[in-house]
Amino acid sequence: MRNEGLIALFLLTWALASCKGYKTELAECDGDTIPMRYARNLTIVEYPAYTQVTIRNPWDTTRVLNSYALVKESQGRKGEVVVPLKNVAVFTSVHCSLLMELGCQECIGGICELEYIHIPFVRKGVKEGRIIDLGNGMEPNLERIMALQPDAIMLSPFENSGGYGRLERMGIPLIECAEYMENSPLARAEWIRFYGRLLGKAELVDSLFGQVEQSYMQLREVASQAQQKPRLICETPQSGYWYVPGGKSTMGILYRDAGANYLFSDVEGSGSTALSIERVLDRALTAQIWLIKHHGPLSREQIVQDVPALRNIPAKICFCDTFSSGFYEQTPFHPDVLLCNLIQILHPELGIEAKKSYFCPLE
Repeated sequence: MRNEGLIALFLLTWALASCKGYKTELAECDGDTIPMRYARNLTIVEYPAYTQVTIRNPWDTTRVLNSYALVKESQGRKGEVVVPLKNVAVFTSVHCSLLMELGCQECIGGICELEYIHIPFVRKGVKEGRIIDLGNGMEPNLERIMALQPDAIMLSPFENSGGYGRLERMGIPLIECAEYMENSPLARAEWIRFYGRLLGKAELVDSLFGQVEQSYMQLREVASQAQQKPRLICETPQSGYWYVPGGKSTMGILYRDAGANYLFSDVEGSGSTALSIERVLDRALTAQIWLIKHHGPLSREQIVQDVPALRNIPAKICFCDTFSSGFYEQTPFHPDVLLCNLIQILHPELGIEAKKSYFCPLE
């Protein structure tokens, strides 16, 4: 609690200093803080003349990763983002999908990693030259970005990335999309409230998130009524290791809320951990449900061909083709839909009808 208190004091002090340095027609700092019900790394404070957004560094929570003043007209100050955005360079498919959902597809001016974006509107736009292919997200084509002159660039930050080099010096606002570092499904989804304000959709995204939250909570309550908790494992070995989500990761929490007995819920951390194949197999031999994601179709024979011992796992395999299902694009901001799918798989006796089936029985 002491550390949390120090962090809160630090962020409050920083916000007050920022307010004093940025206030325009305000006589004093009296903004309205938008309550974040789940997100821990995001703070939004609305003032009459602008909206202040602060992103806490998820790798060092005593520091600020970035801050933005969302304004309607530029005053030439550092940290300004003129909203609503009308021309955006989007580096990830998940944020392309979000802009599409919010009806802001015409704002997508450029994209990275085209090979991983399967949205027809985007692919057609690139083909027709309306959307610029900016190349690799780690080393984007700076000349094309310069030609595009976007209002902002939406990208995902990484720990110890060393900054953004020449991209950072171009003077274009870099929107650091760090929602993936939140430690619960609803915390991650709540970042839609930030992205919506960038696009002039504050009321819409607040309403959308409220619907997602309500749906998620209702489904979790239904799952809690199940009499049995099927033993669950996930993923497959890669390069000699088996990467499993920790019990406190987003997927680990989803498994718990869906009423599963996730066999690796005791693994520490909020991300995935590399375990030896032997260690995972020791528990997997008792599993009842096995969830597997893969980019493209996959057969049972392909799953077991590199590690024959996998044939001994008796679990029913449920498979998600991430290429065609939209799993990575849709589930971050709609964890309730994924939760519904998981409950249908784990507890068919509850009669839940999935809104969308990301995972389906392989057989």
